[in-house]
Amino acid sequence: MSLALKRILPKLYQKLKSIKNKIPANVEFWDKKQYKVTNKINDLFKPWKTWDALIKESDFVFKNYNGGDFIDVGAFAGFYSFLLAPKSNSFDNFVSCEPDANVQTNLLENLAILTNTFNKLRISFINSPINNGNDVTIMDTPFGHPSFRVSNNSFNNKKVIKSVSLDSVVQSLSLKPKFIKIDVEGAEFDVLQGMQETLKKYKPKIMLEKHPSLVPKNITLKDIDNFLIKNGYYSELISVDKDIAIREIWKTS
Repeated sequence: MSLALKRILPKLYQKLKSIKNKIPANVEFWDKKQYKVTNKINDLFKPWKTWDALIKESDFVFKNYNGGDFIDVGAFAGFYSFLLAPKSNSFDNFVSCEPDANVQTNLLENLAILTNTFNKLRISFINSPINNGNDVTIMDTPFGHPSFRVSNNSFNNKKVIKSVSLDSVVQSLSLKPKFIKIDVEGAEFDVLQGMQETLKKYKPKIMLEKHPSLVPKNITLKDIDNFLIKNGYYSELISVDKDIAIREIWKTS
């Protein structure tokens, strides 16, 4: 559908897009098998199959997951759940954490499709911000995604709400996480602080996206690395996107 139509007749554009999204489609997942989903999921996959950096990231992550409970912190549209689902076991838990109200409807629609496709997965959604369990501030960032953390930098503060820790999520849902993805726009250190028991007990692999320009002034990237190293982890670099993001897999063995 053309951008001109979107600009001139936005309501019609959205209606036609909604119809297109629901059309069934056979789509190849990362296990090279075809799954019957919808055009909406086919569109979700497109950048991950065409952009070199995303191809490298998705392939690297897929190889590092071998089944087990998965937690997606900063799920956005839920791509990582679709990426890893083919390697999951029956009754594995997939938990999507996404506090940004602007993307939750889209995420829930995608998770409903995932449920229909992999009906033996136990899929959960958490709309509270994941942090260290303390109050967090919702802040705008230059990249279009809000950050949920306490900070004294120059971002535009909007609202203070209560966060939950990953340790509390793991306990409340009786999880045994094998893989955790963290993409939280500068709140990486606090999220890690809130999962210390999980790290010690389950030693999950972690796909960590660090944001150098969004890290609070009292925290350095070295602080993040040292915290994980002290917990017995080492890293494998996936990619570096200048000052925007550093993507790594952290593991214990």
